[in-house]
Amino acid sequence: MDGCPNCYTDLSSLMPAMERDPDAYRHFIIDYQDRILFGSDALIGWPEHVAATLDFVNRLLEGEEVLAKVMNRNFLTFHRISGRAQ
Repeated sequence: MDGCPNCYTDLSSLMPAMERDPDAYRHFIIDYQDRILFGSDALIGWPEHVAATLDFVNRLLEGEEVLAKVMNRNFLTFHRISGRAQ
């Protein structure tokens, strides 16, 4: 991510890796909080996996600000959607 400043990433399908090393992923998400999206496209058809990932990320990220960016604001910024981010 340091070498590619215009690169964004998402969390889709990363649950197994995040569960193995939650501290590393917490630090990664906090360090790159403006360039990470909560993606679920890799889990289409498995809403229970999307819900489990959402629950995990909610527990992983203690601050509301970082969570709001990952879950909402970064998507709006990336797609240049104006309006109030929730």
